[in-house]
Amino acid sequence: MSRGVLASGGSVQPGEADALMSAAVMAKRADGQWALLGGACGNCGTRMFPLVEACPTCMSDAVAEEIMPNHGTVYSLTVVHVGPEKWLKPMTVGYVDLDNGVRVFAHLTGPVRIGAPVSLSVGPVGRAPDGSTLNNFVFSAGDPA
Repeated sequence: MSRGVLASGGSVQPGEADALMSAAVMAKRADGQWALLGGACGNCGTRMFPLVEACPTCMSDAVAEEIMPNHGTVYSLTVVHVGPEKWLKPMTVGYVDLDNGVRVFAHLTGPVRIGAPVSLSVGPVGRAPDGSTLNNFVFSAGDPA
């Protein structure tokens, strides 16, 4: 499986990856839902995001791409009011513990709080110099059924 294409047959459509800041770590599932592409170590079982060539736990190079869960729980968050011009502010960012135990740093949207369930989506996080929207993966309040 390669980045941008899932074993299930889903793929990033032409033009979509250009508008997505994190296209290298995401792909579309066959059902049209976005997914984060992480990794799993074949030696010790450690899961990670993003995918890296060597396992951070045992240093094995037997790391394979793995689709990360689309749901998790907010571990910690903060609201940022000052930052580079391109970012939409104020912005809420934080750590999300995915359902498989991997912790991801991401933009958060909606009325989030520590311990709340969140779901993966794609949303605006900034503006490019030409005024176009910068999209990235975000975790949104709620855990859709």
